[in-house]
Amino acid sequence: MKRWYALQTYAGSELKVAEQLEERVHELALERRVDLFRVNGAEMRFFAPIEEVITTKGRRGRTGEYRVPYEYELRIEANKRIQKGEIIAIKPPRSMTYDANVKGIETLQRVIVEMSNRNEEEFLIPLDKRVRRDIRLGQKLPPGVPLTTDSDAHFKAPAVKTTVVHRDRVKRIELEKGEEGERVTLVIPEKYLARLKEQTALKKGDLLEREDKIESRASGLVKIKEYKDKRVVTVQHIEKRRLFPGYIFARMNMSQELLQLPEGLKCRFVGHPPLPLDEEDMKVVKRKAGLLEVPKAVGPKIEVEFEVGEVVEIIEGPFADFTGAVVEIDKEREMATIMVKIFGRETRVELSFESIQKV
Repeated sequence: MKRWYALQTYAGSELKVAEQLEERVHELALERRVDLFRVNGAEMRFFAPIEEVITTKGRRGRTGEYRVPYEYELRIEANKRIQKGEIIAIKPPRSMTYDANVKGIETLQRVIVEMSNRNEEEFLIPLDKRVRRDIRLGQKLPPGVPLTTDSDAHFKAPAVKTTVVHRDRVKRIELEKGEEGERVTLVIPEKYLARLKEQTALKKGDLLEREDKIESRASGLVKIKEYKDKRVVTVQHIEKRRLFPGYIFARMNMSQELLQLPEGLKCRFVGHPPLPLDEEDMKVVKRKAGLLEVPKAVGPKIEVEFEVGEVVEIIEGPFADFTGAVVEIDKEREMATIMVKIFGRETRVELSFESIQKV
């Protein structure tokens, strides 16, 4: 009669030891004595159950977040998984829809800053103006800071705290439509602009801007939020963790051959002699390994970087730049209740996990 048994090994070596145990079963031709299961898509006789945990590593300003303007087409869905290298969004190539002559081409430096409500402001700065060295992607700017070294009043950040979210070079193209003589101005990123020269005659259908793709730099779970100027796609990191570090499970008909483990194999049966595990206790292990149906659908649990009583900073929304103490955490709704002091009075504010960060 086959029973469940546990083997103990060093935490972190479960997979290697499980493979060695599998090899030993094959060497001794004891496959019929140890049950074969399908765990996480693979067949195995010895396994260490894992759980998936969503962490908050992919937060604002880090590699897990992507700014997607509305002219890009999303190729992903919210709450779906994405793998590193997969396409998040595409901006299709743009071709001329009318005949026109290129009357002027000007190269500009583009800086886009984001405010606490996640609205944006764009600055197109001539090349003869030197952009300050500290105006870098991800840099937080004080209210009203000049963007150029000559402190030109035309190129100053808004009178609130902002963050630099985009920097590149663009071409401002001035077109004159065929016989109509109507002037049209386009701003196109320099690296995607098709080859153009002043006084060039463009025909309907000629390529104007090449395709652009945004690819994921990591694997994880997709979250999408929409704002006035763009969508923000966050790829939340999913960690796979051992539910029982240092333990391996198998269902077998114990024999003398299985009991005698080689000296080089760094594991041992739990109990002396090995004690069979209770079937009721094994329900948790089997459910986590996908061998037993879970009574209620359970998704990856949320892990947060803060805890009740800890002071955090609010990074978006009306309360951005305020700090407060965490008084309640709701992992199912991914919300936290923060006690914020406003006008000398403490106020309870409910915010999403993405809206706060550790101080």
